[in-house]
Amino acid sequence: MTLDKVPMMYRAQVQGRCSLQYGNDQTHLDRWTKEWINPDRNNNNTPKYQHQEPKLGLDGSIYRVKIKFAWRVFSNCGQDSILRPVIGKNGIPLIPGSSIKGIFSRLRNNPEITAEDKQKIESYCGSPDTNGRLRFHHAYPIGDWANGHKIVDICHPQQPKQVEGKGGPQAIALISLFEPTLVFELSSITTLTEAEWENIEALLRTALKQGIGGKTSSGYGFYTEPQNNYPIKVNLHGKGVSSVLRSGEPEFRQNLFKAVLQGHVRRLLGGVTFDKQQIQAKINHLFGHTGNTGVLQYYWQPQPESYVTSSFGNEKTPIYEIKGDLYVDIKKVNNPNYEQDLKFIQKVLEFALIMGGLGKSWRRVWHQEFMNFYKKRAIGCHWVYDFSLPKNNVKKINNPEDLKQFLTNLANQTQTYLGIDKRSLINTWRESWHPKNVKVYTKVVSKSELIELFHETDFKSIPAVGGKQPDKYNKTKTKFVVSCVWHRMLPIGNDQYLEIMTIFEGNDLNLWDKKKESFESEITRKGFQLLRI
Repeated sequence: MTLDKVPMMYRAQVQGRCSLQYGNDQTHLDRWTKEWINPDRNNNNTPKYQHQEPKLGLDGSIYRVKIKFAWRVFSNCGQDSILRPVIGKNGIPLIPGSSIKGIFSRLRNNPEITAEDKQKIESYCGSPDTNGRLRFHHAYPIGDWANGHKIVDICHPQQPKQVEGKGGPQAIALISLFEPTLVFELSSITTLTEAEWENIEALLRTALKQGIGGKTSSGYGFYTEPQNNYPIKVNLHGKGVSSVLRSGEPEFRQNLFKAVLQGHVRRLLGGVTFDKQQIQAKINHLFGHTGNTGVLQYYWQPQPESYVTSSFGNEKTPIYEIKGDLYVDIKKVNNPNYEQDLKFIQKVLEFALIMGGLGKSWRRVWHQEFMNFYKKRAIGCHWVYDFSLPKNNVKKINNPEDLKQFLTNLANQTQTYLGIDKRSLINTWRESWHPKNVKVYTKVVSKSELIELFHETDFKSIPAVGGKQPDKYNKTKTKFVVSCVWHRMLPIGNDQYLEIMTIFEGNDLNLWDKKKESFESEITRKGFQLLRI
């Protein structure tokens, strides 16, 4: 038998045999996916084997619950070189009953569950000394579980490159179900009444409101607004360059919220201390790590039909426009730092929305709106926000002095959060938020006065501005680098904006090509004020 006839799933998961996660060449991944979804190797994009919707409720000895999930659901079987769910009969993915039982059992720690229901949960799940009455079967998707091959998901870690100025971009493939409809099956070793089954279903739905599977801190695994009332709620309206999957298909990815918060936390902490271990400990506490989940929780509720998939410019760049509500909270259970964590993460979210944007190309303003004669490609993004809960005590930024006060208070709050008296910085990081490493220029305007600087011949070729740098190993090629400049048009009302230009020194002097002073001179010549932060 020749190697070509061996399906990818049965090959050694090594380079040259079956390489699924890395690299620009995704031939192996494409074939692996097609063989899994449709083993007859035809061009049909729908799975050959699918579950149809069964009878719901009590059906003989089995009780079934159907739940439609709002975005992606991820679970990891712990095998292969690619993160993927358990694969059941005929290749259909499933979520093991043990995972569902674990979620259901954790309801006993939920303060909103009555004492009576907690006793029932213990009888259903059992204890070290007694067997549980319920049997948790696996959950499975019904219908087209591949959803046009959207199951091929992507993990795109950016923090080391963007914040610390080291490493390169990665696009790691993984498998997650896209907006699946899952059927959960249960049975009992004793006879239960209809009312008891209905109570069990209600408890299961309550348990699933905390999210199922992995990556719940990134927005995966939720089917409805979470059970608890999140103390932070932000109404958002954004438009910009859309993220794309490895297949090139655009998708507004909810994990961008966690990514931007984690990046800014790293920048802010790196601007008050040079202790990398202390910074990493806080990052792990807030956002989780391989050994434990983080305390940050959020849920994104988009408005129906608000995501517009289209393209722009000569290069047909995929773009989005979306509206919705972002809910943010910090776990209280076994977290003595709840109040400090919550106050800090709210200010970080404010910082993200004031100083830049969210998602791909967030360092630039939305060219369609602020430089509408530029037609080559879509660049940047633009977000309008409203912290709709009064108790959040969010002060609106209306002028340069407001911005200066906000940034000064944020620096002080970051020091307090770490328990540091004297401020220092990691000077080897590209984007440590410290006065020695960053400058902020601002001015109230009715239209952008700085956007064309990014397209002027003298500046667009500077790596710190244009994001491109000659490859020192191959002079005929260029490589992409992270720009050292953020540009924001912050709406302040009455068709006016606070135009903000943020400039980092950059941990590599070659990025500025000795033109940093002339770039800043153009900004001050236009009447922009340098804030002392």
